[in-house]
Parts: sequence; C-alpha cells; structure tokens
Amino acid sequence: MAVPKKEEKPKKIAAFQQFKRKSSFSIGGAMKQERKSDNESDAKEDLSNKPRTPFTAEQLKAKWKSYTYRVQKEKRIRVYAALSKREPDLKENFEIEFTIDSSAQQADLDNERPALLAFLRDELNNYGISLKVLLTENDDSSMKYLSGKDRFLQMAEKNASLHDLREKLGLDIEY
Repeated sequence: MAVPKKEEKPKKIAAFQQFKRKSSFSIGGAMKQERKSDNESDAKEDLSNKPRTPFTAEQLKAKWKSYTYRVQKEKRIRVYAALSKREPDLKENFEIEFTIDSSAQQADLDNERPALLAFLRDELNNYGISLKVLLTENDDSSMKYLSGKDRFLQMAEKNASLHDLREKLGLDIEY
C-alpha cells in the first residue's frame, strides 16, 4: 500500500477551493457598497452652471410618458405601474410632484429617481428639475373588505335607482 505524501493534501484542497462557489453576499461587501453610496451622495454634480430652459406641463407629461414607455420595454413592471398610474404635477422652480400609493412604490421610485431625473433633465434641457414623491392615504381600502350586501348598499347611497333595478330584476343581495 502506498501512503500518500503530506504534500499532496494541500494540492487537493487547493484544487477543491478553485471550484468552490463564493457567496453572493458578504457583510464587508455591503459595508463597502454603503460607504461608496455615501461618497457618491457627497460628491454630487454641480448643476448651478447648467441650462435651465423653461418647459410646460404638457412637455413634462410627454417626456414622462416616453420614460414610462422605456421602462415598460425593459420589462420593469412595478416601476412602470407606479409611473403610469398618475401624471406628474409641475410646481414652481421646476419642482415635480408625483403621488404614489404605497411604500413599496416609494422604494421602487427611490431606486429609479437618479435615472428618471437624469432623463428628464437631459430631455427638457433643464438641470434645475427636482422630484418630490408624495405618499397618499387611501380611504378606498375599506371597500375591499365589505360584504356584497354592504357594497351594494354603499353604491345605492350614491345611486338610488339601483334599488329599483334590483327589485325589477328580482336580485338577491344576501350572499
């Protein structure tokens, strides 16, 4: 029987480590990424000497739609849904207000904000554009949890002729 030499074991381990898959997440990498993003936010580009060409709300809406179309083509459905649900409002000093429905959309738009602002600033030739995202409070969410009868009664308050229609058709709302 041949006894393997001690020198061969390190070679086998080294060969095994060559094929070993590395983790995709590391704490050190995350900390480096966080420091990198902090440095990027500190070193913002000076936009004071860039052009600030005036534009109308219609021009803004047209460019907004072209950006949402581009996002749709890239198959980023959540961002597309958030951007296409409502239209942006142009306020004073080239501030754009945009209303969203949920904190999930807020997170998506926080990630999308730099690219969106760069696109709008370039297309509208105005580097004074800022984006303010507003989160709405939906009161319509209570409508989702109503029974069929309660929904019918709520709709009938708005349109009394629904009671007549229900009687003529002989419909039962007790389900």
